[in-house]
Amino acid sequence: MAKRDKFQRLAEMQPTMTYFSTIALIVSKSSPNIFFDKMSGTERGVINLTIRDSPNHLTNCKCWGQRACVDEYSSMLQIGHVVDIVGAKVMCIPAVDQRYQPQATLSCALVVNEGSGYVVRHDQDDSGNILILQQLLQCPIKPLGATLKLKDVCSRLGSSDKIITSHVNLLVAVACVRPVRQIKRKLQVAHNKSQELLNCLEVIVIDVSYPDGMLLSIWQSDWIRRAQQWQPRRTILHLVDVRVSYSDFHCCPVLSHSNCTLICENPMVVGEDCSLLLSFATTVELKTFDTCAQMELDNLPAAASIQNQMTVRQIYSRAEGELQNVSTNQFTAVLYGMITKFDLDGLSSHINRKCTACQRLILHNLKDCASETCQMDFLLNNDRPKYTSYFNINIQFSDQTGTLVETRLAGNPAERILGLRADDFEQLAERDKSELKWRFLLKYFEVRLLVKKPTGMRKNIMVVVVDMKSIRLEKLVEKITVF
Repeated sequence: MAKRDKFQRLAEMQPTMTYFSTIALIVSKSSPNIFFDKMSGTERGVINLTIRDSPNHLTNCKCWGQRACVDEYSSMLQIGHVVDIVGAKVMCIPAVDQRYQPQATLSCALVVNEGSGYVVRHDQDDSGNILILQQLLQCPIKPLGATLKLKDVCSRLGSSDKIITSHVNLLVAVACVRPVRQIKRKLQVAHNKSQELLNCLEVIVIDVSYPDGMLLSIWQSDWIRRAQQWQPRRTILHLVDVRVSYSDFHCCPVLSHSNCTLICENPMVVGEDCSLLLSFATTVELKTFDTCAQMELDNLPAAASIQNQMTVRQIYSRAEGELQNVSTNQFTAVLYGMITKFDLDGLSSHINRKCTACQRLILHNLKDCASETCQMDFLLNNDRPKYTSYFNINIQFSDQTGTLVETRLAGNPAERILGLRADDFEQLAERDKSELKWRFLLKYFEVRLLVKKPTGMRKNIMVVVVDMKSIRLEKLVEKITVF
C-alpha cells in the first residue's frame, strides 16, 4: 500500500487539490458503467460512491479505471463500509451532474483515477471511528419535515399527467417486499441482438395518508440486497429524490430508485415522525399487499352468507365497469355456469409454496426462501418445515353472458372440492390428473365467489372460489329463467 497523506475532512475540500485523502462512510453506490475505450482499445469503467463523514457533509466520489479495477471496487465496497480514499482529485460539481448522481451538500466532489489514487476498506482495528461513521447510515440526509405525503404525490400525478416525471422526498414504512423478478432487456450490439437479464425488486410502501400502498421499484443490485432485509411494518425509509412517474401498466403513479436517489433506513432523529409512522404501520394488514397471499385465503367469507346471484357480465360491471361502487373494494356473488377451463393435466403449475418464516411466495425456480434471515432461522430450527404448499389453480366459468377468466381455486376450498391435499396432487400420475380434470370440466356448477376489485398494486380483478357444487342442467335453466 502506498504511503498515505494526512487524512482530511470532506469540508476541507478545495477545487485546487490534486491529492486529497479522507475517511468516509459509503451511503450509496451506483452500478458499474463499463464502456469500450477506442484510444486504448480496452474496456474501462466508472463507479460512483456517495460518501459522508458528518451529518452535514455528503458528496460523491467517482472511481475510474480498467474494467478489472472497477469490477473489484464494485464487489469489494458495499453500502455501510467505512473506506479510505487516497490520492483523489477535488473537482467542482457541474450542475448537470445533479441529475445523474445523488445531490451533494458540498460544492466539490472527488475523482479517483486508477494509478494515481485508490479506495480501500478502513483499518478494522480502528473500531471506534468506524462505529461513529456507521451511525451516519441512520442520520437523515434532509429534514424529515420537508417530506411529502404519498396521498399528495398520487393526487398531483393523475392519469392526465402521464408524461410528467419528478423527484420527491418521502417518509414511508415498508408494507411488503416482493420476490426479485428477472426481466429481459434487448440489446443491439454490432448488428447482433442479445438479451440482458435485469433484476428488479418491488417494495410496497405506505404512510398515514395512503394506507393502500405505493409501488417502489429497485433495480440496483446493492440496494436489492439491502431491501431484501427490510421487515414489513418494522422498517422506516427516508427517501430523498425518489423518482415518481405514472405507470401505464399499473394505471397509477409509482416510485422508482434512480441514480440520484438516496435512502436512509430507520432514521434516528428527535421527534415523533418515525414513531407515529411505525405505530400506524403495525395496524396495517400485511396480506393486503403480499403477492403470495393475495387471495387472503384465511379470511374468506362463510359460503352460506353469499346469496346475491349475478351473471358474468354483472360481476365484471360491478368490479370494473359501469356498476362499480368506489366505496367498497370487494363483493360476493353466486354464479351459475359451466366450467370451460380447468387445465389440471397441462404444463401450468397448480401448486404454490410459501415460506413458513416470512409467509412470502417462493419462486418455482428456487428450492427455499431466498431471504438470508429465513435461512438463518431454519438453521437454528432444523425441525421446522421450510415451506407449505397450497393449490392455486386457474378455473374459468361461462354462462349466457360471457366467461369469467380470472377465477382461482385455491387453498382450503380447493382441497375440499378436489378431495385431496396439495402435496398429494403433486404425486398423482398424469392419467389420474386427467381423470380428476374431467370430473369437473364442461359440468354445471353453483359457485360462490369472493370478488376483489383492481387496485394500484393489482391491475386485474381477483376472483376466489369460496365454495362450489355441481348441479343438473334443469336447475341451471331454472335459475337462469327466474333470474
